[in-house]
Formats: sequence, structure tokens, C-alpha cells
Amino acid sequence: MKSTDIPTAMEMGEKLDYLSRLLFREQLIDYRSKSHLDKVSTQLKKRQKKTKTWEYTIHASKPIEFVPIKDKKLGQVAPFVYLDVAVAPPEKDDVPPFSRINTTIEVWDILENQLQSRWHIDLANRKADGTYQAGPLFHLQGGGHKPKGNRLDELKVSIPRWTIPPMELILTCEMIIANFYPDKWDKISEQKKWLELIRVAQQLCYSSYIERFQNSLYSGQAHSVLSALWAKEWGS
Repeated sequence: MKSTDIPTAMEMGEKLDYLSRLLFREQLIDYRSKSHLDKVSTQLKKRQKKTKTWEYTIHASKPIEFVPIKDKKLGQVAPFVYLDVAVAPPEKDDVPPFSRINTTIEVWDILENQLQSRWHIDLANRKADGTYQAGPLFHLQGGGHKPKGNRLDELKVSIPRWTIPPMELILTCEMIIANFYPDKWDKISEQKKWLELIRVAQQLCYSSYIERFQNSLYSGQAHSVLSALWAKEWGS
């Protein structure tokens, strides 16, 4: 991917600042969640202005909690998001810029205070010997547990791992709004500032993924797209 596809720490901080204000203005999050997001935005904006090596974390103990919506079966549900991401310019064009990315989406039954589902989008784990766990380099996976959480609350089944492009907070919020809050999605999805926000996130997350996908699809090589996206192939 091109270096221009990676925002500086300052630029990403400004984008997350706008995301925070938009989510709060549209009454999608409360002030507590906004404060978690504002803290991350401020930390990024304090980094060296032009650096393209940066990281941020929304902790599981202080997630972005979206407002509850009505559910026919459960009464009220709400999506929560927490993530850990680290970005640095890659040495090769076809390598993603993420040294860490783990984006977790949980859906909670609000009335019963009970977890209904957990999904996370992350980078395949690398073992001590340098080999990767089986699965796509970037994948969507169900189940798992919160960091430092009670293992008894773990959702046991961890496969399959579905191939999916990496998604940081901005693109994850887009997906949540489109699925859980369609009226809000219709309102903001074509707004100029929102589209600029999405453009920056898409270039960061999708550029190398799409390049890898297209090269495999049209190169005539003797393997499938899935094989090309598999961790042991792409991560080597």
C-alpha cells in the first residue's frame, strides 16, 4: 500500500474526534462513551504531528456503548465495541500496515444484563516459532472472552475464522450504525464530512487487502483467493 494511504497520528486523532462528536450528536452514544473516545483522540493528537506510527486502545472495561434498541425477542439490546490497534508503514507495498488489530463487537441483552453474542476482527496470532495459527491473516471470529475476564463467561466455539478485511473503529461504527440504527444511517451516510471520515478509514484498512485479493484473482496463479489471504501465505 502507499504511504499516503496511512493517516498521521494527528489526522487519525482529528477523525476520531469528529466521530465522537457525530455519535454523540446523533444520540447513538452517551457522554460516558464519548469521554472514552475523546481520550483516545486527544492522545493521538499529542503524538509527533507527522508520524505514521501510532496506536490506540479502547479498553474492554470502558467500551463504546451504543444506545439500546428494541428487540422483539429480548426487549432491548445494545452493541458494545472495544479494540486495540497499532499502525506503522509497511516495508513492502502488499503488506498491511497493522502490527496489531483486534476489534471486538458484543451484543448485550440490556434488561437481563446478559451477553448474547461476541465477534472480533483480528490479526492471526503468531506463535513463538514464527508460524501463524490456522486461518486467514485477517479474520472474523465468534466467541472468545474479554481480556482479563472470567473464563467461565467465555463463548467456547472459536471456529470458523472467516476471511474479512481489517476494520478499525470508524468502519466498525459504520457497520453498527447501518445494522442497528438504519434511520440514523440513512441520515448520515451521504454527508460530506462522514464520507471523508470513511474514505480515510477505508484507505487505511482496505488498500492492501483489495490489492492482495485482486492480484490473486487475476494473476492466474494456481491457488484460490482464500489461500492467498491465509496467514501462513500472506504473513510470511
